Amino acid sequence: MSKVLVIYALAVIEGGSFRRANTAFTATGTAFPAGHFSEQQLTAIYAEKRLSVREVDADKVPTSVDTRLLEGTATDPANEKSPTQQNQDDSPAAETLEQAFSLLDPSNKDHFTNAGVPQLDVLSRLLKRPVKADERNAAWATFQTAQGGNQ
Repeated sequence: MSKVLVIYALAVIEGGSFRRANTAFTATGTAFPAGHFSEQQLTAIYAEKRLSVREVDADKVPTSVDTRLLEGTATDPANEKSPTQQNQDDSPAAETLEQAFSLLDPSNKDHFTNAGVPQLDVLSRLLKRPVKADERNAAWATFQTAQGGNQ
């Protein structure tokens, strides 16, 4: 049986999350497939005292834990080799950054940074490809300008 990482945030404000390694972690926990994080990200996650990391068999993940990221890898073993190239949760897919922006929920703190721009990991999942900050920032500025003109 394959092993997965189950990560819990130990210190979050009610209903909130804690961010590390470009990922939001919650108190209820999230299961991550093998290969989801780079070695550098794993080092940061294991070093973070506000996170609890457990390696468990994939079929023994507690029912309270968010397992959406595992569902995509279970159906296609090739997905484990390139997790950033897949839509790893139940979120709809988008073809452009503008479409991805329109799918985000402004009230969801996991969708936006403290600076008010969309999270890169969320955009990457929606687009099924990595999104870089400079690409996001340019498209976000254009999107915001267009939205201001439509109201």
